[in-house]
Amino acid sequence: MNVKTFTVFLCFLLGALIVRADFNPATVIAAAKADPKNAPAIVAAAAAENPAFAIQLVSEAVAALPEQAAAIVRAVLKVLPKRAVEIVRASILAQPRLAPEIAAAAVGTLPDQSAEIVAAAVDAAPADLRTAIAAPTTGGADAGRAAAPSFPAQPVRPDLVSPSS
Repeated sequence: MNVKTFTVFLCFLLGALIVRADFNPATVIAAAKADPKNAPAIVAAAAAENPAFAIQLVSEAVAALPEQAAAIVRAVLKVLPKRAVEIVRASILAQPRLAPEIAAAAVGTLPDQSAEIVAAAVDAAPADLRTAIAAPTTGGADAGRAAAPSFPAQPVRPDLVSPSS
């Protein structure tokens, strides 16, 4: 089975799961784990179709796929922006060590709600990570980023000859 057929099959399976009245978040998580490349889209689609299970879906997805945590949070926040505080809090509680990454992804997705998101993230994060969450967002958009080196980083050396010459 090639990747395209597998993806279509997973989308059909996800659609069938969403239509069912007895929605089971575990099946969505299993589908997301089976296709990690499309996991954020799978979780976001299920959360949009079943908002009552959105927090549980995000929490379980972040716990099951920590390497995709930021992407999952971004995708779900795009479809459920009004529940940003709950989504961020549940994500951080599922993977506390990823709190700075999750908070940064959420603030980047919804910059107009940054104050509420940072407050929820700081509240849910472990004590040793709270300053890492609050620090980059207090100094403006570029705070916390390393300064880019000036161009050129090294002086031009006239004694070097191009290989094409």
